[in-house]
Amino acid sequence: MPLNAAWHKAHPMPKNATLDERVAWHLAHSAACNCRPMPNSIVAELARRRTALASSGETRKD
Repeated sequence: MPLNAAWHKAHPMPKNATLDERVAWHLAHSAACNCRPMPNSIVAELARRRTALASSGETRKD
């Protein structure tokens, strides 16, 4: 998918973003633009969170 310049302009990555902010930004970016793959650090964090959620017995509430 090509770069969605309008989305990027409207949704800049916060300065000094926390891990939670980075994860949220990359998830939104993937849905809206997906001009490049997620960084490995974000992919690893998402996997870690899924594992932690599954281990806790919680279910997603979408």
